[in-house]
Amino acid sequence: MFKKDILIVDFEATGFDVEKDDPVQVGLVLLDKDTLEEKFSFSSWIYTDKELSEDMKGFKWASIKKDKFDFIKNAPKLKEVAAEIKKILPQEYTFSSWNTFFDFSLWRRLFKEVDVKVSHIHLLDLWVIAYDRLLRNPDYNGDFTSESVFQFLNLGKRETHDALNDCRLEAETLRRLEK
Repeated sequence: MFKKDILIVDFEATGFDVEKDDPVQVGLVLLDKDTLEEKFSFSSWIYTDKELSEDMKGFKWASIKKDKFDFIKNAPKLKEVAAEIKKILPQEYTFSSWNTFFDFSLWRRLFKEVDVKVSHIHLLDLWVIAYDRLLRNPDYNGDFTSESVFQFLNLGKRETHDALNDCRLEAETLRRLEK
């Protein structure tokens, strides 16, 4: 099906500016290149020294509430999370996410913390696949937000965003669109 295993990555962040805002959660799901079955997963909150508020753009969008703030403030720092991921990451993979620019930018930032250059990686943008497959589907009349696509595919409605759960929803989306 694919040449390399697919690593689905999702970040939750304080906002949408990859230079100024901080990642606060990362989720990973590695899918087998032939079967698209989950091989492993990883999730971690990520510490930020920013003052947290439910009014932060990223928190509003992801519905991250005050009850999660302690997880963030007590979480490992970005460098520690990067070191953990580096231990479990396969040598080769195709990077995949719903919004590849955002997530890949934060991925590169994460690995910069442990002096690893992220290069020579194939990118697979799930939004593009959904757009391509559903554009030709006469039954689809939603937009191309992840929420609309997930609902069309009967994957349920999210009340809040969780990086690992979002990765699993994206993995199921890929499976269903690649049938």
